[in-house]
Amino acid sequence: MADTILALNCGSSSVKFAAFDDALECRFRGQVENIGSGLKPRLRLGGAAPETLDAALDDHASIIGYLLDEVIAPRAGALRAVGHRVVHGGTVFSEPVRIDDDTRRSITELAPLAPSHQPHNLAGIDAVAASAPGVLQVACFDTAFHRTIPEHRQLMALPRRFADEGLRRFGFHGLSYERIVSRLPYVLGNRANGPVVIAHLGNGCSLSGVVAGHCAWTSMGFTPLDGLMMGTRPGRLDPGAVLWLVERHGGDAAAVDRLLNKGSGLMGVSGVSPDMRTLLADGSKDAELAVAMFVDRLVQEIGSAAAAIGGFEALVFTGGIGENAEAIRARVVEALDWLGLVLDQKANDRHALTVTTNGSARSAHVIGTDEEAVIAAAARCYRRD
Repeated sequence: MADTILALNCGSSSVKFAAFDDALECRFRGQVENIGSGLKPRLRLGGAAPETLDAALDDHASIIGYLLDEVIAPRAGALRAVGHRVVHGGTVFSEPVRIDDDTRRSITELAPLAPSHQPHNLAGIDAVAASAPGVLQVACFDTAFHRTIPEHRQLMALPRRFADEGLRRFGFHGLSYERIVSRLPYVLGNRANGPVVIAHLGNGCSLSGVVAGHCAWTSMGFTPLDGLMMGTRPGRLDPGAVLWLVERHGGDAAAVDRLLNKGSGLMGVSGVSPDMRTLLADGSKDAELAVAMFVDRLVQEIGSAAAAIGGFEALVFTGGIGENAEAIRARVVEALDWLGLVLDQKANDRHALTVTTNGSARSAHVIGTDEEAVIAAAARCYRRD
């Protein structure tokens, strides 16, 4: 118990946590959902039934404090290190860093680039400092994985002064991609060094084009709004459409921001749910339309990724949708048959590691992600320094 390493992953409406021993074996993990949604927060611990928490625990700071004192400490004992997922590292951070006053200040200065996430990441850092003063804390940045993208793909076709002020493509879901890349040699063998397209598909969705384990292209850009259609985000939009929406909302940029982040994507098109499981089971015309648009956008962007990295050896599905929605995987692989992908229906239905046939010119795989394991590994390295 003395060597417990805690990983905290604070999302916009959730907190995931996992406790690891010094060998990086997970001892327990859980998640709190519905934070700030108007619903009572729910705690899921391991495979146990969800537990409804006191409604007074209505923000990330109070919930993290509760988790540290009432859930984690009784099971984990003394903490030796805590690693945090921090969404935005800007151009400043390209690897995990020990959190001190200067680091925290830099993370705070980057908050305008990720206003829906960075404040919650900071709340986690501050809650640990209050509950466990003196414990080593390490920040792991979601944008860091994408810092290897060539500059000409980071920049936008705007006057360079805007890039100097921070307006450039960053990419996100980096901790998830880092985990998948670490598994590629076990899945692909010698082909792991070739070009690979990784699809992180969950409530948030993105693609990464990886060559020799390094990111060369990503679908997300300046913010997590860009690229693929997502649970509540539209993905790529004509900038003129955004200007039209701002005008339609009387210049209320905050209202358009809420629309684009919370009311679009699968939720906006279907009018039913942002959850792919619900939409696949619904069967209504609008639900089917939302799913069709999701798949179509994904297939197009996989083509863009392939063009950017010179084709691909393998396609990897991960994230909640990628790992569990066999119907989506089937539609995507079948739409890419012109690239030589041949679906193995039985393997896909059982969520096998490989979901294409032996005769397929390129392979498709399902690999579970684990951002918390990546965070814990980074924290352990610093603890040993």
